[in-house]
Amino acid sequence: MEASAPSRGLFRAACFLVGAILFLITLGGQVTTRVAGMAVPDWPGTFGHNLFVYPWSSMTSSVFIFLEHSHRLVASGVGLITLFVTAWVFFTQPQGWARRLALAASVLVVLQGILGGQRVLQASSVLGLLHGCLAQGYLLVAGSLALVLSRFWQNPGHGDDLARSRAKMVWFMTAVVFTQTILGAFMRHEGPGFLSVPDFPKIYGEWMPAFWDSAVLGKINQVRATQLHWPETTGALILCQILHRTLGILAAVGILWGAIWSVRSAMTPSWWSRGMVAWVFLAVSQMLLGISILWTGRLPEIATAHVLLGASLTLTGWLLGLASWRSTQDLPLTRASRSRIKAVRHVSQ
Repeated sequence: MEASAPSRGLFRAACFLVGAILFLITLGGQVTTRVAGMAVPDWPGTFGHNLFVYPWSSMTSSVFIFLEHSHRLVASGVGLITLFVTAWVFFTQPQGWARRLALAASVLVVLQGILGGQRVLQASSVLGLLHGCLAQGYLLVAGSLALVLSRFWQNPGHGDDLARSRAKMVWFMTAVVFTQTILGAFMRHEGPGFLSVPDFPKIYGEWMPAFWDSAVLGKINQVRATQLHWPETTGALILCQILHRTLGILAAVGILWGAIWSVRSAMTPSWWSRGMVAWVFLAVSQMLLGISILWTGRLPEIATAHVLLGASLTLTGWLLGLASWRSTQDLPLTRASRSRIKAVRHVSQ
């Protein structure tokens, strides 16, 4: 679909962008986990200073300021990398998917910066939630760009009869994972710094307490205040926690079942089998990390790793589906393919 094959340098630059976004999401997860999002109350400056010349001594005076300011610096760097990759694409790729995706990535990174700044200025948890969800979309666009710029996209091989079904399956499970991510982001922003449900697999010692009843919710909050020394929670946050953990278990089981189902054909390409092994590993690790958060009382490092694996799980599923879809498309022959065909014809003559 591209007029000219992308260079390896451009592909590596796009992969570096994906890695930078994952690092930024991890840093953002640490900011949210430690409730450091409002440590710097102004934007785009930092306590009246230019963002890029804020004194190091002031930046390191508080771990919260350090995290929030570092997040802004890294975000600025990721934005510049995005614009650089976009310019490179437009200079070397006259048309096609690469241009569209690069332009979309540039638009998204600008929107993400504005949304993050408004979240600070308005002290809005809702904007913080949107900021976190948009980061996932930005990651998927950047990952798609890297795939489009890869050699695989130019010559994916011919997909077998199950290729379309595999793409639908993996995209469905990715949607489940993304839904779980949104629920997790809601809990992190609406109930910052604490868990709405501290135990697993039970809920405050019961399988399903009537948390929607005000009397039961009052007892739960009394336990939180006297035994855990945590602030009050709400029925909505408890419900989100229940849905989040349920979807997490269903996603892990569904991904495992999908992996077994999708590799049963003798015609399954090797890249798909390797990708599914990685996806299953991420899903199981993500589920175990989620349980560990509850059993350890929400250690910041474990919670942040949970955010990183969640983003990686979503990205891997999306790219597997996109790659499988690509293998079903009727593509023009590449120069290498035409050369091989000519060589075979020459030998047969």
